[in-house]
Amino acid sequence: MDLAGKNALITGASKRIGREIALFLAERGANIIVHYNRSEEEAEKVIKLVEDYGVRSLKIKANLEEEKEIYKLIENAVSNFRKIDILINNASIYFETPLKDLDIRILDRYYSVHIKAPTILSKELGNIMIKNKYGRIINIIDYAPLRPYKNFLPYIVTKGGLYTLTKVLAKELSPYVLVNGILPGPIIPAENIDDTEKALQKTILKKWGGEKEICKAVEYFIKTEFTTGSFLPVEGGRLLC
Repeated sequence: MDLAGKNALITGASKRIGREIALFLAERGANIIVHYNRSEEEAEKVIKLVEDYGVRSLKIKANLEEEKEIYKLIENAVSNFRKIDILINNASIYFETPLKDLDIRILDRYYSVHIKAPTILSKELGNIMIKNKYGRIINIIDYAPLRPYKNFLPYIVTKGGLYTLTKVLAKELSPYVLVNGILPGPIIPAENIDDTEKALQKTILKKWGGEKEICKAVEYFIKTEFTTGSFLPVEGGRLLC
């Protein structure tokens, strides 16, 4: 896959899955915009690794819980790269929230990161993609909207909204922009989770997938010319358990 000359914006690209996607696309020739919020040191490390592949790169700080910062992210990305060919909505928040502890402020945080930010980014950058008659938007979702579990209601409900948003955007931005979603399962252990074996007990393959499995799905959705509004589960058979 040769992405020379393509510009990719990846939200939450300073660490974990977002970092690996950034390096994966840079290795194949794409220029990379690394979005981050708090992890500036990690973002700078990604920038240096990306530039080792001989491509352009830029890091942009933005708190996706603040609407004005979402628009500043778009403005900075477009002013520096003119066009965005690939948008990967990867940024996410994840922490245990039993129903008894749920309040509107927590729900608002999840809504902002998982629905509002991807909607605004996809609308604004999607319009540019339409003008250029080429675009790929890939949403990193989760398998959980299809098989919910307890104590993570705001996470699962808003990821379910991102699932539906993917379908709607596929229609709204067609035919030039293809919009698809990836449904990860146990790819890597969540941060601040001590029990790393519990998740594996609920899969068929009984192992962590690793970030490169998500990169393979990203590659398919970039290469395809005839898939939109679709979802690729990368969850070790979790949906069958």
